Amino acid sequence: MDALRNIAKASSDGKMWRAYVAARSLADVAARAVVEAGLPRPERCEDLPSALAGSVLGAGDAAKLAEVLRAARSLHRAQDPDMAEKIAAEAVELIQKIARAMKRRYPAIELREGVRYALKSAGVKAAYSLGRGEVAVRADRPLSVEERLRLASELSAELGIPPEGLAVRDLAERGTLDRVLREGRLIYADDLDEELDWLAERYIERLCC
Repeated sequence: MDALRNIAKASSDGKMWRAYVAARSLADVAARAVVEAGLPRPERCEDLPSALAGSVLGAGDAAKLAEVLRAARSLHRAQDPDMAEKIAAEAVELIQKIARAMKRRYPAIELREGVRYALKSAGVKAAYSLGRGEVAVRADRPLSVEERLRLASELSAELGIPPEGLAVRDLAERGTLDRVLREGRLIYADDLDEELDWLAERYIERLCC
């Protein structure tokens, strides 16, 4: 696992750096778990434990996750080697628990063949629900207005709603990616593993830690 390898490599640079890498890796693993489990995605690291509690982590481990992330933020002031060692050890333990909990776990996605065919035919790599009447798509290239209207018409026919009741957004549009990261629910992916990796990377980039 990359996170554990990164922590092991950091050991040669001292306890403080190892603790920093361990805490950062833990936050990334926790954020990726939120994405892969299809859970609501918080905007701040300190809210990751509550997002994972009860679904990926038990209450005790979620509380420990919160404690490790909180302690890591104050480590640069404390400069305490014993505290650093404890943070690193607990981060490794939590990373392993999250990894075990997430094995073969994927979010529920759209299974209707007509919907999948319409999206794939339009060159869509992934689609996200933004709530009632809105879908955001990530395509091989930005879709034109005409292409999005046509796709909305095809999707609405499959979903049994009037065409004017469905808006198709493109992730290339300003503000759409931010909305997807905040509230989007993955409903289609041409390659699910690839899309989860893409989404997790974008989410981690914007996560405030």
